[in-house]
Amino acid sequence: MFGREKKQQEFELEEKYVNALKQLTVPILTLDPKWHQLFPDYLKTKRLKKLEKKLNKLIKKQGQTNNDLKEYEKARKVIMENILNNMTDGSDIDSPIRNKKQDKNQELLEELQDKIEQANQVIDKIPVEIKMANQELLIESMRICYETLITNTERIEAEEEWIGKAREILKEHILVKQEMEIRNTETYKYMHDLLGAKVLEVFDKDQKIWKGEISNEHSDAETKK
Repeated sequence: MFGREKKQQEFELEEKYVNALKQLTVPILTLDPKWHQLFPDYLKTKRLKKLEKKLNKLIKKQGQTNNDLKEYEKARKVIMENILNNMTDGSDIDSPIRNKKQDKNQELLEELQDKIEQANQVIDKIPVEIKMANQELLIESMRICYETLITNTERIEAEEEWIGKAREILKEHILVKQEMEIRNTETYKYMHDLLGAKVLEVFDKDQKIWKGEISNEHSDAETKK
């Protein structure tokens, strides 16, 4: 039951998207470098690959049919020249041979005309087929794009929340650090004033402590004395 409802929803959505795209001229996606950049092979779903293959097949068929038509036209010109060259009123010595050639040329011309007609039928209808296949590929591409956008939006919101909390924690740590630096500065200044730089240096050599700028200030003061 749920499966039917899901399929019905997908059908309704696709119909909605198709209607929205009817008046829009969309470039052929498989010929668009930006589309390939957005959908490298490792990100393509099975359906996307299937639709891509279908569209490419139609594009190839269109190109091949156009090439076939050019070749048919060339062949037609050759046959027409042969027909003109073998025309006879029956009085020529080789008339029977020419008549046979004409019959063959006429047969070839009829076959060629059938091929040209079939090719033109393909040329007439294939743009619509390409447009529909491209539209299918576009809808699937949009579906994947929105899946990515939705997933990334959820992650962005989660990261923003984490960053916000991290900033608060960072502020707390900065305040704690500043308080300890102030305490160290006051403590070291007191000891320096009490014992003097020379005596304090004896203690400093065996200790790893943060003194900030206070030690430099007092060193300069002792030098001036």
